[in-house]
Amino acid sequence: MTTPPPTNADSSTTAPGAVRGGGGAWQQANALAAAADWPAAAACYARIAAATPDDAAAWIGLAKARGRNGEYRAMHAATLRAAAAGPRTWPHALALARLLRDLHETRALDALATALAARAHEAATDDMVALADLLGGEDLHRAALEWLDRANARDRAHAPAAYLRGGTRLFLGDMPGARRDLERAIALAPHFAHAHRRLSQLRATDRDGAAARVERLLQERSRVAPGSEHDIHFSHALFDELHDLGEHEAAWQALTRGAAARRAGLRYDAADDARLFEAIRARCDGAFVSGPGHHHAAGAPRPLFIVGMFRSGTTLLERMLGGHASIAEGGESMGFAAALRHAVDHRARGVIDLETLRRTGGVDWPALGAAFIAGNAWRAQGRAWWTEKLPTNALLLGLVARALPDARFVHAWRPPMDVCFSNLRMLYGGFAPWSYEQQELAAWHRGHAALMAHWRAVLGERLLDVAHADLVRAPEHELRRVLAHCGLAFAPGVLQPQRAGGAVATASAAQVRDGIRAPRRPDWWPYRAHLGPLAAGLGIQLD
Repeated sequence: MTTPPPTNADSSTTAPGAVRGGGGAWQQANALAAAADWPAAAACYARIAAATPDDAAAWIGLAKARGRNGEYRAMHAATLRAAAAGPRTWPHALALARLLRDLHETRALDALATALAARAHEAATDDMVALADLLGGEDLHRAALEWLDRANARDRAHAPAAYLRGGTRLFLGDMPGARRDLERAIALAPHFAHAHRRLSQLRATDRDGAAARVERLLQERSRVAPGSEHDIHFSHALFDELHDLGEHEAAWQALTRGAAARRAGLRYDAADDARLFEAIRARCDGAFVSGPGHHHAAGAPRPLFIVGMFRSGTTLLERMLGGHASIAEGGESMGFAAALRHAVDHRARGVIDLETLRRTGGVDWPALGAAFIAGNAWRAQGRAWWTEKLPTNALLLGLVARALPDARFVHAWRPPMDVCFSNLRMLYGGFAPWSYEQQELAAWHRGHAALMAHWRAVLGERLLDVAHADLVRAPEHELRRVLAHCGLAFAPGVLQPQRAGGAVATASAAQVRDGIRAPRRPDWWPYRAHLGPLAAGLGIQLD
């Protein structure tokens, strides 16, 4: 969850006087970084770090330069050296926190935040909010809430703090508290479209207030520039509210306005994804997947990878499984993708790209599997299994299966029109650029479906398909299947996804707390006259 108003600038290496009183080496390193001469800047920062190894700022500068120069492993190593040294100023602490978040070093980020608590009095409110935002991005929501509580106590008029606190409380299941914080953020900054959009996720808990919220959204949207970030968030919030009110034509106009504006701001070519899908299938054939990997030690926890398209039911399935005493909810971690990046010394924009695939020829697969387990088994919290519920891990299943022969996989799915429309109505960041235009959305679904068919053929019994419709119609039957897939006995607690505790930081954060919902008419049905391109792309004839 990212708050749009600016917090502290990343000034990690531009103020050497804050470290050791300045010096020519620092001036040279910073000048080279400003000129984007990353190899030379890295060499200069490396000399400073070698001379002052207890200086976190030098390691931070080196990590940033290595990263900009495409040296992922070296960036990772320098970041961990910075964490070990410990930042001396809040600007450096935030710069280090950003690096740790970027590298998905969740435990190190948590440790940094814990250490900084003793210096909270030195932090500006913006600093606290920025740190909380980074913690939330790694699903450290309890830690994020502690910092947002500090920020709130410091400054009740800080709208971004109220917004982030509201979202964090929503993820943790405190719906009344979330509503109070979000309404306060809006009262402080009525134009704060992100807060309005987040509040719309709580609409089911206040049906009577829907008309007033719609009027407020329309008024505020009229004050912002068409096509702007604020306009996009207002429009998507309006769609959700109007859809629930049954005002479908007005809802559709709001959705198409927001989606078109979001798509216009993205650089995306569906042909690139088509090539990636094809390359993944070619690389990860049966012979490749059956090669040697890392087997888990006796008694060690094992990962269960839950994949699918966004909005396919993965959150509900994970929430239900978390009710079992032998399964911990690991959330949407980038754990395997981060381990893969380290193994190939390359960072893909998403979880994988063509260059990553090209470099897999040199990967030590048992070592990669061992590194993933070493870095992520803590998520099991002492239980036998933990879930890895990043939907886009679907792109990585062949690589995961090779590195981790003992891992198991579950694929959640919904009918094409259902899942695609559910994606079309969502407002994502840049990680789902295919979701805003009907033909591109259909193309992504075709690619995903073909890839999952390939994984079924390659992985065999290691992959289990679970239909969302079956999960809500016959939850006990489906959960017995999933638990048997993991060698576990059934436990009644898996039928209580509405239980208290835990965190849910997806678009289903509010919905999943309501428990298992009975099947109903698809949400896309009232808009079928507008969905011809999507249906055609999916090969579906609408009546």
